[in-house]
Amino acid sequence: FYDVDFWDLCSLRKFVQNIKPQRILASVSLFICRSLLSKPEPGAFQVSSIPPTIKRLELQFSPEDEALYFPFMNYLLLSCCPNFISVSFCSYVHSKAFIEFLYETLMGRKEGKCHCSSSNTKCWWHALKIVKVICTFKIDENADFKTMLDALPTCYADENICIVWGKMDQISGLPEAILHDILARLPDRDSARTSVLSKAWRETWSTFPILSICSDQHFKSQDVTVDNYHSKIDKVIDYVGRRLLRLRDLGLAIKEFKLIMDYVDYKCMAHHVDLWMKMAIESGGEVLHLQLRLPGRYVGRHSSDRFYDLPLSVIESKSLTKLVLMDRIRVGQAFLTHSIKLYSVRILKLCNIFFGHEGIIDHLISHCPLIEDLTVIDCAVYNPPIGGIPQVYEFSLVEFLFLHGLHKLKKVYVQGMREVYIDAPNLESLHCCLQYLNTYFKLNLDSCTNLRWLCLWNLKNIAIGDKWFLELFSKFPFLESLELDNCSMSKRINISSAQLKVLKLSYCSNLEELNIDARNLLSFAYEGNNQPGISFQKCSNQLEVNSFSDVDFRDLCSLRKFVQNIKPQKIWASVSLFICLSILTEPEQGAFQVSSIPPTIKRLELQFSPDYEALYFPFMNYLLSSCCPNSISFSFRSYVHGKAFIQFLYETLMGRKEGKCHCSSSNTKCWWHALKIVKVICTFKIDENADFKTMLDALPTCHADEKIGFILEL
Repeated sequence: FYDVDFWDLCSLRKFVQNIKPQRILASVSLFICRSLLSKPEPGAFQVSSIPPTIKRLELQFSPEDEALYFPFMNYLLLSCCPNFISVSFCSYVHSKAFIEFLYETLMGRKEGKCHCSSSNTKCWWHALKIVKVICTFKIDENADFKTMLDALPTCYADENICIVWGKMDQISGLPEAILHDILARLPDRDSARTSVLSKAWRETWSTFPILSICSDQHFKSQDVTVDNYHSKIDKVIDYVGRRLLRLRDLGLAIKEFKLIMDYVDYKCMAHHVDLWMKMAIESGGEVLHLQLRLPGRYVGRHSSDRFYDLPLSVIESKSLTKLVLMDRIRVGQAFLTHSIKLYSVRILKLCNIFFGHEGIIDHLISHCPLIEDLTVIDCAVYNPPIGGIPQVYEFSLVEFLFLHGLHKLKKVYVQGMREVYIDAPNLESLHCCLQYLNTYFKLNLDSCTNLRWLCLWNLKNIAIGDKWFLELFSKFPFLESLELDNCSMSKRINISSAQLKVLKLSYCSNLEELNIDARNLLSFAYEGNNQPGISFQKCSNQLEVNSFSDVDFRDLCSLRKFVQNIKPQKIWASVSLFICLSILTEPEQGAFQVSSIPPTIKRLELQFSPDYEALYFPFMNYLLSSCCPNSISFSFRSYVHGKAFIQFLYETLMGRKEGKCHCSSSNTKCWWHALKIVKVICTFKIDENADFKTMLDALPTCHADEKIGFILEL
């Protein structure tokens, strides 16, 4: 921390240079607190070497007289070479004019009497390649420097504005192919933002062969009106056209073309989309992703004239390795007889596509000999009028899928079919979901003996019992992962498999008793309101048991019984309970009367918590009377918890709250009163020494993949 005038600034450089060893310089921060600015002596800027590189330079003071801007900046930047400069408003309100002057100088837009004019050593800041401005106060993330300048604090505030740069931009100097690979690994929005970093990055972006266009990046569908739609869509059309034409003019291939758009004006857009795809395919494109959505107010309008007709040129591409077609796209009858040349396609995804004939989908897939990954979700067939009379249903779901001779096929995801036949001896993964409950369904996988992962949804019309499981594991001897969701089962089920590693059962009706003999099982998950007795005959020491429950106060008593009915008792240590949703009603009187400490489990995760303070104690008491977890966590992925309940739970566990728990009317004390250690942890970034209140203030205010929790020790 320095209070300096022009005479001291020379010694400042010496001070930094005398910090040993030299590697420490990278961790040095200089704070300029006050300057007594007088006229510098002539020749004071004569230096013969670049100054020491330090971490940062923070200005807590800046000159008000414009005549001192250049001397002050030159003196500072000849004393050190910081990685960034920040301007603090904690103790001084800086002049916008000086901040703008400093920015313009570093950007190379200002000329002044620096030592370049009388020395062989150039000022190091003239070689800056990247100058980026950031600030701590709230502002649009895409705001430019002028907008930030206008938003500067006008009084003392705990805020900073920073100028960050790159002197040795080693990344920008990498070969273009490597830079393109870096961009390909970034999310679409982030890769687009690199174009504003520097001229070099802008040039890299302009030659980037992966075009990912999403209308959400240009406008929000809820902001579109009848009056402004064409002006907004014209901007997208112009942007895509310029990107494609530049790549064509440079003779560069379009490796990937992804178009995700809210597609309303079909007459306006169709020929543009045709042209874009033609350019992408003719340049040897490998990936084509086309998704044409309807904004919310148009959903449900299935008029046959509201589709984009897929051009035949798409199936003539020999270079495509991945083809994704989603939403308002129609594949006409001409595809049934036209020559298909998708010889290189390995990934094919068809979602909510409309076909002119029910045989097109099988015909299309069968002409992809190298296909490895197939997804077909809720595709439909157009039912033309009969004798000029429209049919009751203009569209009907594709109900049958027959896949023959696909020796490379390894992964299939199918939804909405009634009958599926797959002849693929190397198939490893199948996810199959029946669209409608209680309807006829047939699945033939006789040749798929190498199946390792199987997920079945909505099989209510199939009686799943011991015989079904015996036949399943006999037919697929390598099956390692099995997931059954919303299926009908026998009351008592025995599952025996030496290969099974992952088992998940969700909302399986009728099930009351489950016996599992799977010595290599690593993960078992159960989800549903009926809670059967579960017994593990043989199990791995690494087994994790997860239970997901939607509960109300009446169910919470059965939650304890559910845990107690998991056998053998040693499994409790690997059990995690997830409370997903609670219907909170007034609990029955005396419901908390328990006579023993509940089962000790691994953890309790709350994906829901009560909003009303009157329910805090009943909710907590019910949960902690059902189990004794080693840790409690709050997940913000699907629900934003109230800080008040989290604080209440913490205060209760710390013994600072009193309430009507069952201690008052029972000889058995609540186990949490005896806690010795309650440690607060969180997954979001925060000072490792932060206390509970600081963590509470830093909680997410929207859905986020973050958690806050407590580790408990008796």
